[in-house]
Amino acid sequence: MVVVIVHPLLEVGGGAEKLAIEMHRALTELGFESKIVTYYLDGDRLAEIIRLLSPGFKPLIEARPLPPTASIVDSLARALTGNRLTSLRRALLTGVLVKHIREEVGGGIIVDTSSHVPTPVDVAYIHFPLITPSGRKGFVWRGYETLLRKLADSLTGEPRLVLVNSSWTRAVFHSVYGDHFSVEVVYPPVDVEYFKSLEEKREKVVVTVSRFSPEKNLGKVVETASTLPDYDFYIVGSATKKGLKYAGYLKRLAEDRGVRNVHVVPNLPRSRLRDLLRTALFYFHPPYAEHFGLSVAEAVSAGAIPIVYRDGGAWFDIVSRISPALGYTEVGEVPSIVKRVEGDPALARDLREKGLSVVRGFDFESFKRRLSKALSSCCLTARDQ
Repeated sequence: MVVVIVHPLLEVGGGAEKLAIEMHRALTELGFESKIVTYYLDGDRLAEIIRLLSPGFKPLIEARPLPPTASIVDSLARALTGNRLTSLRRALLTGVLVKHIREEVGGGIIVDTSSHVPTPVDVAYIHFPLITPSGRKGFVWRGYETLLRKLADSLTGEPRLVLVNSSWTRAVFHSVYGDHFSVEVVYPPVDVEYFKSLEEKREKVVVTVSRFSPEKNLGKVVETASTLPDYDFYIVGSATKKGLKYAGYLKRLAEDRGVRNVHVVPNLPRSRLRDLLRTALFYFHPPYAEHFGLSVAEAVSAGAIPIVYRDGGAWFDIVSRISPALGYTEVGEVPSIVKRVEGDPALARDLREKGLSVVRGFDFESFKRRLSKALSSCCLTARDQ
């Protein structure tokens, strides 16, 4: 059975893109004939992202230049959002690409890992519903949310199966769509063995891993670093050309505020990220409700003690299961959490061990089993013709 994974902006290089590649790998190992179809704007950037996100595995990726129609759609999305809301661009381009792929594959299975909408495909993987209210006020945001809803409505179809990345996302999805769709939780795979470390000797380092984009609230890392001057804070993650500009903004923000213990490192190689996380005492996630929190789970695997915002999948599905004391609602609470753990080596050791036991339930084999079970639940197997 042929499975085509539709993901039009693979070169963004965030958690959604990692998921698409790992799903392709899992489907291949389960006996499906699988490939990813994507558009590209920057071929070199796409090649680098593929290299970073698929160590030890050579994915089958069909990269297409943006056709005129998709180029117009992408330009419109950029103009509407200032290139800041990648989710809108993903959704618009997914609609174009799904239409083309449906005409090409005939009886194959189409999987949408990008749009955040239950599109007219066989399987839709929802990282977070596109049309959830932002809570922001004002004419501009009301107009934007109206636009998103109209877009989502135009893209919505009848997928045979909807997959979501956490129990938290499932609850949000049901709040938007009710019980109309068949929904299963399939956690993104975490490369636990690659990152794993229970090393107790740690440096006074705090790491944040994130795609460099304004909505990720990374300015709060600078604010928090100013309250813990004896720690070095590292902000690392993938960055497009626009993301590099945002990384530059964060550097200037730290300089302007006289915060000298912040290090902004875009596009850090995966091996160096692993080394950094294995030596860091803490991982800090800024106040953003992460839908699952792949970077949080990787940090926990590496033995960094997580401190996260008390919302989202990163909290409910990962960190709250390690210890309720590791969550915050205001960044002003973070220094006290740091000082408590820092002063109690036995507590730090227990948190590392509990954390590793939690994230082992998210490893690749667990992901593959959950995916296979979910597909079988709607009669999609590698033997289908």
